[in-house]
Amino acid sequence: MGWPPTAHAGRVACLAAAVARALGLSPAQVREAYLAGLLHDSGKLLVARRVRHKAGPLDPQEWRQMQRHPVYSARLLRGLPGLPRSVRQAVRHHHERLDGSGYPGGLAGDAVPLLARILAACDVYDALSSPRSYKAAWPAEAVWAELSAQAECRLDSGVLAALKRCVAEEATPPLRV
Repeated sequence: MGWPPTAHAGRVACLAAAVARALGLSPAQVREAYLAGLLHDSGKLLVARRVRHKAGPLDPQEWRQMQRHPVYSARLLRGLPGLPRSVRQAVRHHHERLDGSGYPGGLAGDAVPLLARILAACDVYDALSSPRSYKAAWPAEAVWAELSAQAECRLDSGVLAALKRCVAEEATPPLRV
């Protein structure tokens, strides 16, 4: 990931804000979801470039490095004055899963902050539906089948339902923050 934010970060930010709005969160929380989406992968700047841009599968050591990016992101964001704590928490925990299988903390269920659950769903959706250097974009039916398979055990089903509505309505215009 480079800076300014990648297209991925921008898409995740817009999706996260739309999902937060669809879930009835306050305007402040919608802005926080947007900011968290923009910043969620900022810690990848501290992961070795050869790991970030590797075209093939990561080996176990490289995977451990990549799994540190949410912690690095949260550390980078500590220095930003006025950034809400909820944004840092969402960024730090966006790879946690409801069943406790995620990282970096192995949080489960309601211990995973709502903004992090929103980011998780939007991040996975965008990763599957967009082309990457190592894979083609998945067809929409395959994306939703995979997300449905992850509902409840890994991803929040209420968040996924809101995400599906937002994507269907194309309700992801850029926000003024």
